[in-house]
Amino acid sequence: MSDRLFFALWPDPALRQALHARLEGIVASLDGKPQRPDQWHVTLEFLGQVPRERQPRLRAAAGRVSRSSVTIEFDRVEHWRRPQVVCLVASRVPPGLEALVAQLRAALTDAGFATDARPFRPHLTLARKVRSATDSLLDPPFLWRAGGFALVRSVTDPAGSRYEPLDWWNHAVEGS
Repeated sequence: MSDRLFFALWPDPALRQALHARLEGIVASLDGKPQRPDQWHVTLEFLGQVPRERQPRLRAAAGRVSRSSVTIEFDRVEHWRRPQVVCLVASRVPPGLEALVAQLRAALTDAGFATDARPFRPHLTLARKVRSATDSLLDPPFLWRAGGFALVRSVTDPAGSRYEPLDWWNHAVEGS
């Protein structure tokens, strides 16, 4: 048995509610399939299918990531034509988040997992199957303060994909 896994920033209920209130009008105006707010997240590293017997090693690698918090300033809404998605995007990757992703990728590589070689770009998918949309600034930007990350399972069923957090690594709150 294996699971389709990824590491992500997963908003707590208060942050999710604030995101929903701020983005509800934007999402309603799109012609695609909205991503359910309970599924919103920021992927840190996608792993794909991971056999269950390798998952303890994956969790141990995540546990070696140093503790810090980050604040992401999401300031744009962009339509990505090729995957046909609309995303909330941060124009700038905060140094603390860049360090978190680099440490996570290094720990995963050391544990024998393949990681993404592309530069990390923080984004939150708002809708899929969007054929046309206009990019815009989000003014004022939405600030997401993250103090930890989750290991998440992606499950595909007839209703589509759903994401289930399996484990958490909480981080001490400090400036970013």
